[in-house]
Amino acid sequence: MDRPELPLLIIGALGALVFGLMLGWPFAVRLSRWARDIHTDGTPGRIDLIGSIGVVVTSIPADGYGEVQVRVAGQPRKLHALATRPIPLGTEIFVIEAPSDTSVLVEPIRPGL
Repeated sequence: MDRPELPLLIIGALGALVFGLMLGWPFAVRLSRWARDIHTDGTPGRIDLIGSIGVVVTSIPADGYGEVQVRVAGQPRKLHALATRPIPLGTEIFVIEAPSDTSVLVEPIRPGL
């Protein structure tokens, strides 16, 4: 039982593989270079926290940390927060200092709170 179409099938498959590599390789190289060189914004740091507005999500005591949620570069961030006086849950705050990447010093936005 001789199969004359088998060698043609193998030659055709190898030809398609070579042709596909010749056409696909330059496209893949260009695509990977484009992805590597695409412009992205820098990662927000401590300096970007200063001036942020947010809300207290865990009350801030006079002698310890609470938690606030602020928006930095359009993304919500939950941070540890200190204040010069106690600030209750739900109060809108303004970040005045960022001692670290995960903690901030805040003041209430409305005076008298």
